[in-house]
Amino acid sequence: MEPKVQHAMQTPDGGWRVEIVKRGRTQWYRVIHDDNIIDWLSIAAVQRILGEAGVDMADLTDAAA
Repeated sequence: MEPKVQHAMQTPDGGWRVEIVKRGRTQWYRVIHDDNIIDWLSIAAVQRILGEAGVDMADLTDAAA
């Protein structure tokens, strides 16, 4: 079974993207920035990564999954 992106959000400039990924009953988050993909994250890890980069999660908008 292949992972499927359930939902995606990104910064207005598209520089940062957060995806909610699901495979079977397992769900996790993925952060994409430029050529970097960080996978299998918890929401706390997403908040930490974005916060350290100066990205406010409130600025994320819906993106095509």
